[in-house]
Amino acid sequence: MRLKGKVAVITGATAGMGRASAVLFAREGAKVVMCGRRKELGEEIAKGIREEGGEVIFVQADVSKSEDVKRVIKAAVDTYGKLDVLFNNAGINHHEKGDPDQEPEEVWDNIIDVNLKGVFLGIKYAVPEMRKVGGGSIINNSSVNDTQADEVSMSSYHASKGGVTALTKKAAVVYAVDNIRVNAVNPGPIATELVDITWDQLNDPEIIEMRKTKQPLRRMGHPMDVAYAALYFASDESAFVTGATLLIDGGQSAAYRDVQ
Repeated sequence: MRLKGKVAVITGATAGMGRASAVLFAREGAKVVMCGRRKELGEEIAKGIREEGGEVIFVQADVSKSEDVKRVIKAAVDTYGKLDVLFNNAGINHHEKGDPDQEPEEVWDNIIDVNLKGVFLGIKYAVPEMRKVGGGSIINNSSVNDTQADEVSMSSYHASKGGVTALTKKAAVVYAVDNIRVNAVNPGPIATELVDITWDQLNDPEIIEMRKTKQPLRRMGHPMDVAYAALYFASDESAFVTGATLLIDGGQSAAYRDVQ
């Protein structure tokens, strides 16, 4: 088991990449603290993990709120005695016109608060607990859209993910002295609720056929693909890796494509 004895907090754990990571981390021996805004769904997922033999609790929280994030970290320490891993996974986007001159200010504020401020708050409150145990691993969910743009994502989404990557590097440098590693996963076209594909639809043949044309690797990106990347950063296998970003995009960012 690659995470045996470790305690891991995963934000945005009720869907997509966060849900897959909660399942995988528990299978690999971690004691998992899931957090998200949907309490009933969170408890249902946690129950399924426990039925598989995993150790997990769910804490309802909004990562854009300081008191909520502090409560999640406290729940991890109160329940399991320490904190070793934080996966800042929670993220949102909107399907509205996202050009800078047309994006509503309230949408900008909402996306920045969840995607960027939420990562900042996670780091802020996790670091003191990780120092107590001599180190830890923080994984931030960024995106291929941190350095490239498309026409469908909100401007705030691009800005937030660029900020996450920059914050990852800053935190990696300043917390290296504490043996706290900070890295980012940078997903591309993964089938999640962010692109209107629910967990129950992941095996839908029509969706698979549609998604497999979006990148050079001709298959749908699955939430578990990102979970395995996060697992590497969470484990001691990446003990000499910090400040890194890992693309999980099926080759999307390597391919030249004409603007449609």
